[in-house]
Amino acid sequence: MTMPLVLLAGVLMTVVTIDGAALEYRAARERGTMGSFTARKLDCSGRGPCYWQGVYVSAHGTKPNAWIFGYASWELSEGDQVSALDAGHDVKVFRPGYYDLVGVLMMAGLSLAILLLPAYLLWRTLRKRPPKPPRWRPARPTWRHHRL
Repeated sequence: MTMPLVLLAGVLMTVVTIDGAALEYRAARERGTMGSFTARKLDCSGRGPCYWQGVYVSAHGTKPNAWIFGYASWELSEGDQVSALDAGHDVKVFRPGYYDLVGVLMMAGLSLAILLLPAYLLWRTLRKRPPKPPRWRPARPTWRHHRL
């Protein structure tokens, strides 16, 4: 029962990884809507790195609760306005030309490991099976002549 769940988790992780990689690729190629991001608040509440929340404004609309990737916590201050790229995410905008290769590679490695785990465990289980007992054969008589 566990192996199908692990396989399902691997498939879902792969879908998320491919979607994230496509978004990162669009941002790296600067394919999307250019606009400006105004930093409002530095958020360090999560386990990961800190990120800036703020307002993204472009010719196509405004995202009042956007957060930007590609800037470190010390690179911006409250009220700073920088150019940003909307690559198609709901709230995430990017520094133009920014590409998180390390994050994409880590997600790809993790999803590959989760996908290959059931196959590896099956291989180990089959390899450790005890050998089959030999088929039964009638014993051959041994004709030994005893010398007197």
